[in-house]
Amino acid sequence: MEYDGTAMIHARPRNNRKVTQQSRVFRTQRETGNMSSATVAATDNRTRCDAIRHWLTPHRLHCIVLAAYVIVAGTVMCFHEPWFDEAQAWLIARDCSWREMILERPHYEGHPPLWWMMLAAPAKLGIPYEIGLKSINLACATLMIWLLEFKTKLPEPFKVILPFSYFLCYQYGVTSRPYALMIAAMLLVAITWKNRNIKPLPAALSMMLLCLTSSYGLVISGVFAAYWTIQFLYQDRSLIKNRRRFLSLLVLLAFAIALLVDVIPAKGVYHGAFDYPDQSIQPKWLTLLYLWLLIPSETLFTSYLSDSYLQFVSVPLDELFFAGILSGIIWLFLIHVSKRRNNAMLLLISYTVLSLVFLNHFSVHHSGIVLGLFISVLAIDCAQQPLSKKDWPQWCLHMAYQYADKLGSQKTHTYATLFKLAGLATLLVSVFWTISSSVCDIRYDYSSARAVASFIKTNNLENYRWMASWERIYADPNNPDATANKAVASGGYCAGGSDCVDYTSWTSGTLILADPYFDHTIMANAYKGRSYLSWEWCIDPNAAKNDIARWKSWGEPEFYDTIYQPFFFSALGYDRNHYTKMKIAETVTPWKDQRSRGSVEIYVRNDIYRNVLHSPDTGIAWPDGAKRR
Repeated sequence: MEYDGTAMIHARPRNNRKVTQQSRVFRTQRETGNMSSATVAATDNRTRCDAIRHWLTPHRLHCIVLAAYVIVAGTVMCFHEPWFDEAQAWLIARDCSWREMILERPHYEGHPPLWWMMLAAPAKLGIPYEIGLKSINLACATLMIWLLEFKTKLPEPFKVILPFSYFLCYQYGVTSRPYALMIAAMLLVAITWKNRNIKPLPAALSMMLLCLTSSYGLVISGVFAAYWTIQFLYQDRSLIKNRRRFLSLLVLLAFAIALLVDVIPAKGVYHGAFDYPDQSIQPKWLTLLYLWLLIPSETLFTSYLSDSYLQFVSVPLDELFFAGILSGIIWLFLIHVSKRRNNAMLLLISYTVLSLVFLNHFSVHHSGIVLGLFISVLAIDCAQQPLSKKDWPQWCLHMAYQYADKLGSQKTHTYATLFKLAGLATLLVSVFWTISSSVCDIRYDYSSARAVASFIKTNNLENYRWMASWERIYADPNNPDATANKAVASGGYCAGGSDCVDYTSWTSGTLILADPYFDHTIMANAYKGRSYLSWEWCIDPNAAKNDIARWKSWGEPEFYDTIYQPFFFSALGYDRNHYTKMKIAETVTPWKDQRSRGSVEIYVRNDIYRNVLHSPDTGIAWPDGAKRR
């Protein structure tokens, strides 16, 4: 597993002479007829393999991997339809002022503003939505893989396989969100970690970047900084012995506190419980158990979970047992390698604190953050000492030597090769997920974004009135004045009555997905005229009643985006018989090797359906003149 690129460079002339001498001997034997045809073929194959190994230096291999990654991610990006998270970020970057983007939105989105600030450049300059969004993300993903390939000292098989794993390639490469930049920042921290006491500024700057990428980055950076501080205090018995280090950490602390204040949740902000009103929240201890025994396995090896909130997941015991075994192997490997380099506490403390933060909010697509943390800690370990046979536990080496004596050198080599191939094959499971999801994304619509926007533009429907339904749920019967954070008691939609609460700030997301393709929101009842979802749940109930009364006074719109619930029509005075339901798109959204299917339907007022979108099907004309369905 250990590789010394410098030694190979110095040994190159000698290897050249050796290969040349062997080639001359084989050529002489072939010309004199002293070599069989089978031997000739084997010799030619060996010579070709030696030539390929000689040409394929680590640098060239890394260049090939990076180029292949960019080609794969860029190609799938061209087919990928952006979903809600991507549209939301673009709309914030495009339509918010700089002040609102930096000082207000973080309180409702829960993350620092760096990602929106990066998107603001193309968004405010008028660059088309998908070109601007995907160019920024592809640049971040390329940086992530470049650091992994050229700046870390991970084992070569890891550098070849990990870039094409599901989270690094598809979830964070194809889907445009700040996670690729976050993992790149974690790798920068790992790269600068070894010399942090000699050159503290690069390490501190890397941690600042990590803080800017995500609130989870704030947590990881804070733990790393605290561990660093405790470590040198124990050794130096002084905080200011190294002034550059002290100043760097002081600036990092002030920077992190400022960002923390910026992302403190606003009063009445949305929380994830409303996404799953019919499901009960799991006990905290069970979520914590999943984070330690299930999520590590889900990063690379198992596909038991879909992309949902972990707080609502219930995993069968047999699946949890198998995933726990694989997660245990991951933990044993990482802890053993880190312990030999005195980094085990860094790994365990970081994940412990991160898992406690995850208790409040963890979507399964955040599993890639866990993978990024594991890769970064392993990169720190390998920077101190590359992986080698010495990293095997003594009992494993002792057992291997015993079997080698019994089996002989030839069989031992064969079994060792098979063992290595089996280990690599397990890593290829995640690559298969990337292939499966990419093929699905290319073949089918990931989201309805393009289809809805194309439907509107093709039929010139921008100037008609588009309305969207809102959220209406049960209030807590024991507390009629409950805020949104206490509102979900039994779950589900509330058809009517005094125990219903309307949240007109929360509208259907179909039109929000299409908004980035237009220069303004196409939703007439957008909350405060915003093109994005503002996540403001705790609004004044009287304000919600006023909103509904105002919408009702407008009369029936030409288009209505809603699921069919009678109250969504009756509350606004709409007659359901005045509308025709029209299917706009069918979506197939991949998650690893799983698929979730959906459809997008819009209610079109009958006169618009007949006169603008052509007449509906009235039945088949039979020879007798009658029409039958």
